[in-house]
Amino acid sequence: MPTPVFASIAEPEPYKPVDLKLSQHISKEYLSLRHGLISSVADKKVKTILFCASAKGEGNSTVLSNFGITLASIGNKVLLVDANSRDPSLHNFFELDNKEGLDELLLEEKSVDDVIRQTRFKNLSVITSGVSLTHFFTTQSLNSLIAKVEPFFDWILFDSPPIHSCTESRTLAAKMDCVVMVAQAESTRWEVAKSAKELIENNKIKVLGAVLNRRKWHIPGWIYKRL
Repeated sequence: MPTPVFASIAEPEPYKPVDLKLSQHISKEYLSLRHGLISSVADKKVKTILFCASAKGEGNSTVLSNFGITLASIGNKVLLVDANSRDPSLHNFFELDNKEGLDELLLEEKSVDDVIRQTRFKNLSVITSGVSLTHFFTTQSLNSLIAKVEPFFDWILFDSPPIHSCTESRTLAAKMDCVVMVAQAESTRWEVAKSAKELIENNKIKVLGAVLNRRKWHIPGWIYKRL
């Protein structure tokens, strides 16, 4: 069964927060992603979501961050967790200190309260990667983390390493309510994306939907600004 595409996003400035008031078309696409997620699992509440890509450079962290900003802008309490130890970026994206983060929490050197950082966006918090950059994910540690933060947030979004780079993404996926794959439009080869999806689903974990990122629009940009 084909994976549904929940959103198709053009990002004029990758790696930077989108001004949703000025980028109404992009904002609509992120709201479409939210609607797609909720509609696809009508029988249960979606709260923990893993965002992953097949390879580095597809804009996974940017999509996750701007989706978090969109959710927070409509009043949801959102937590972003940087579980991408191979290439952490959320601290740079939100201009946060990365001295104490997920690594220190998993190693029990710091508490959840110590590592949650409030961003400049209302309702949006982040747990950065931390300094040791060697996440040791176990079922117990993930269960403990989710149990501690779940009561305080409406959405908890995890950024992960590319599927083909390591097994960490699959470990994380097993503990999420759902998984969303990000692919760079008109760039990612379908064979590569299909292989990444199969690696996840071979562990009986369903990829709920996909986001096409950095889509190139083939009509003048000013038209989209008026949509």
